[in-house]
Amino acid sequence: MPALKIKHVLKGRAVGLNESGQAYLSRNYRVGVWRDGSETTPVAVVPCPMRRRLIEPSRLLCRLLRHEIRGYQVLPDGSRVAASRHWLYHGRPGELVLSPARVDGDGPKAPMTITLDCGGRILWGEYWSNAERRGVRLFVSTDGGRSYEPFHEFAPGEIRHVHNIIEDRYDGGYWVMAGDHGAEPGIGRLSADLKSFEWVVKGEQKYRAVSGFVFPDRLVYGTDTEKDFNAIHVLDKRTGRTEKVVETPGSCIYAARFGRWYTVSTTVEYFEKYDNRHATIWVSENALDWREVYRVEKDVWSIKYFQFGSIVLPRGEWDRNVLIFSGQALKKIDNRICIAEVVEEA
Repeated sequence: MPALKIKHVLKGRAVGLNESGQAYLSRNYRVGVWRDGSETTPVAVVPCPMRRRLIEPSRLLCRLLRHEIRGYQVLPDGSRVAASRHWLYHGRPGELVLSPARVDGDGPKAPMTITLDCGGRILWGEYWSNAERRGVRLFVSTDGGRSYEPFHEFAPGEIRHVHNIIEDRYDGGYWVMAGDHGAEPGIGRLSADLKSFEWVVKGEQKYRAVSGFVFPDRLVYGTDTEKDFNAIHVLDKRTGRTEKVVETPGSCIYAARFGRWYTVSTTVEYFEKYDNRHATIWVSENALDWREVYRVEKDVWSIKYFQFGSIVLPRGEWDRNVLIFSGQALKKIDNRICIAEVVEEA
């Protein structure tokens, strides 16, 4: 049976991977690049007010205020883009301190994830609590993240917010994942020219997703729901039919590919149909046959105020069979980055 062997532990949060074998690791609003060894090289700083910097010595205050980088991408020319809970930022090649981006439209909300496509465009959708169920917009940048403009708006009440946009390099276009309740969750297709959008599946908790893997004929994703049992599903791209391949003990917010290993992690939150206090990591070589290889317990602090217990996987993929993940609100690995390998145990 496969198991996880942790080789190194660093401080911080895993935020991104690139295909050349580099990982981007953050500490609060600072980002470093890691390849091998135990140290990172600083590459980006997201500006923030002094009052925010003053809380950084307190891990609990950082958790309470979600003082962290949500997304980080590096463009082919070396430009960088980043997102926090509050805004988006960009930097030219060689610049350490990033600058706030210009986002067109009325009162835009910062994203949960940001997507860099193979053509260098940056896409994202608005993510916030949206209690009023206002219209939610998708944005794009074609100038390296310096500015964004809206190109699609969901009708008020159609969705709560956007979780992710995933590029489909086989068929062109993108997969858009949205939440949260009732008829709101869904997965839809966005055309490559960004001019047309249609829902493929919608209106059930089994269509509530954040991350996944795209194949020529299918999309593999894990559900992110506190209202039902969670599972990894396969969506047939031609028919739109879905099939559950394995149940997971928690919501699946993060997914990444590390060489041969497709990897999904689970999160501890308030589940309505079951109780679970452990976050887990699942791996597969084909994204169909999954095995749990690691689990860790939620810490003692409140889920409501001090974050879900999550194993955070960096967004993206690389060709190394080395897993990188970080702990959030978990015993022993909160704010720790683990570098690990999958090994076979008798």
